[in-house]
Amino acid sequence: MNNSDYFNKALHDMVFENACGAAIRRLADMSMPVSNINKQLDYPISFERVQRYVWQYYLDNKTLLYLSNKTNYREENGYIIITEPCKTKTFVKEQGAYGKITYRQVIIESGKSNDNKAINSSPGNESDKYIACNFGIIKRKNPDEYKKLLNKLDSNDSAYIDDLPWENKIIYHRMNEKLISICKSINNR
Repeated sequence: MNNSDYFNKALHDMVFENACGAAIRRLADMSMPVSNINKQLDYPISFERVQRYVWQYYLDNKTLLYLSNKTNYREENGYIIITEPCKTKTFVKEQGAYGKITYRQVIIESGKSNDNKAINSSPGNESDKYIACNFGIIKRKNPDEYKKLLNKLDSNDSAYIDDLPWENKIIYHRMNEKLISICKSINNR
């Protein structure tokens, strides 16, 4: 990639972020389907671009999770609970030799893990639990079964699942209100 292509891509990404990045993140945090997010935007943008942005946002904020060999977790009642140490970012104030004050970002890794937080919290706390989702596998290997699965859901939940670009492998989704609703609908019908 030459310098002008790099600059144009960076400029395009900056314009995109300023025009609609915060709005997309806010609507995604409300578990809105990608198609509805795309309709809500005033800035003209393709469905695919919004879809990729939401997917990456879900990966970045750990709504979606790929398990790797390095991921520490434990299984409990069909869920996985991440047991990696909690990391928090903070700023440290430093004063130079001539009195100049600067701030440096540091990452503090506490000994308490997400596992402990789930154990110490009230029963039913779903924020640290993930469930395996094989929607991409079903969609590619058995499209009829995938359609039946979507038909069990209401239109909003169905759009939420269908609008995400599920890959052809198991991906773990945080047990939030949206996924609890989806799981109940699938299991009840």
